[in-house]
Amino acid sequence: MDIKLKKELRNTTLELLILLCLPFIIGAVNEYLNCHFSHFDAEKTSLMEEIFDITVDDNIKLKRYIRDGNLVYMNEKLELETDSYERFITENVNASLELDESLRNEERLIYKYTNKKTDMEIKALKKENYLITLRHWE
Repeated sequence: MDIKLKKELRNTTLELLILLCLPFIIGAVNEYLNCHFSHFDAEKTSLMEEIFDITVDDNIKLKRYIRDGNLVYMNEKLELETDSYERFITENVNASLELDESLRNEERLIYKYTNKKTDMEIKALKKENYLITLRHWE
């Protein structure tokens, strides 16, 4: 075989390999984008309300959602910001909560949902707001 034919065969093989891998790469990127987002339209906001049993209003800024899991477990995390965590708990959380005194310290508070596998971590931010991280697992 001459050198030109070998190069063409190698290039054709490489192009075929790329074409075969492309659907898997696109699928992986799409799955990542569906499991990690920071822009919330009405559909995504509604999903957050359902998963974390909350009501989103103008006092809440949804920041980031991450879903991680496999066939055995599923972890979901939502970060949001608000100017009053007390108001968030009383007006926006639709589930019963219990303060976890064993994990309490000066930097954060942890609340656990009483009827769900969900907890809430509250941290004060420097600009007099609060970062609330909701975690749900199955």
